[in-house]
Amino acid sequence: MRSSLAGLYYPFSRCIQPTSLKQMLLVFDEVTFVDPVDDAQWRAKLLADMGAYDPAFAQHQGVDAALPELVRQGCIKRFDPGPHINDNFQVTVSALRDLSDPIWLQAASSPQKHGMPSVTMRGNRSWQVFKPKLPDKFVSALQARPEFQRHLLVEGGTWSSWSVSYAAGSAIGISVHLDIAEKLSLAPITDSPMHHRLMLMKMARALNANNTATPIPEDVVRTLTVETAASLLSQVLPEEHLRRATFEEIIRFREETAPLRRHFVSDLETRIGQLRSIPNAQEWVVVARQVLSSLEVEFRKYEAEFASGRMKVWPGVLKSTTSAAAAGSLAAIGLSLIPGPHALLLGGLTGLAIGAGAAGLDWAAERVKIEKSAAPPIAYLSSVSKRLR
Repeated sequence: MRSSLAGLYYPFSRCIQPTSLKQMLLVFDEVTFVDPVDDAQWRAKLLADMGAYDPAFAQHQGVDAALPELVRQGCIKRFDPGPHINDNFQVTVSALRDLSDPIWLQAASSPQKHGMPSVTMRGNRSWQVFKPKLPDKFVSALQARPEFQRHLLVEGGTWSSWSVSYAAGSAIGISVHLDIAEKLSLAPITDSPMHHRLMLMKMARALNANNTATPIPEDVVRTLTVETAASLLSQVLPEEHLRRATFEEIIRFREETAPLRRHFVSDLETRIGQLRSIPNAQEWVVVARQVLSSLEVEFRKYEAEFASGRMKVWPGVLKSTTSAAAAGSLAAIGLSLIPGPHALLLGGLTGLAIGAGAAGLDWAAERVKIEKSAAPPIAYLSSVSKRLR
């Protein structure tokens, strides 16, 4: 199975918001953006113009300031789809099948229900895209085939944007990005729950869904792995904490925990890949939630063990600090407890009796024992929770 530690973002050219990119960097060694535009100022103006239609587009600009340094460090890469956009005719075939599927079409036509920004044109939610991300055969189908003509709203040029229906933009956007991810052996990743769901529906349809439970396909395993990892991280590191964390802190943490992070992703892949399911998008989601739920239980148990370990050594610490306090106040001694799920007693406790040192050693031994018993996903989640909150 290919590694999921290199990801390709879909279906847009940028993440929806900075916190999404920070979360992705806690999973992936690198993230690739599919973008024909190699001009930061030009893209910034484009997004600013889009913001006149829907202020939510401004969120996409939030990552721009950090991109040069992230690119320099190899965390972010850009892939120009233009030279390869017409290489695979199946990309167009897949997108047109989406638009011919009434269930998929309905799910893809209401971005506002999912909080996704869009421009309303002719009473329809639209999608703006540059020609280098549109296969010629797809454009020809929208122009010439009566059943698809309603999806072409405004024809653009080579470097002026085209406007298609939101469903058509989603269909070709997912298809193009999936094809590139396959070519580059990258795991597809998104911060749009809407498009994650649409991609699973596409994958299920391609397997000619039936009612027989079968091993989950490799590509679906990778997709579910990434989604499960993101869900777990969002629980131990809520969005407000991600907003406060700088990209520099995220990168430093990545470097220090690289082996643990790889085990985290590998273990999730293994857990999901061992399961069987009916090839159906909803069933796959249920399977992923089962894995997520089991890991949540494991993590809560792990946290409880840490709390229990602290309680075991606390009486010894209190005894020691009482004898030390005879020589001065606790404030003078400098006893401090760091808040958080892994609260630890810090040093700097000059004057404490030998008993405090013994209690500290007891806690260190207890902590090592608990950490060694943790599964890789739990160990990594613990590290994220302790270091970045």
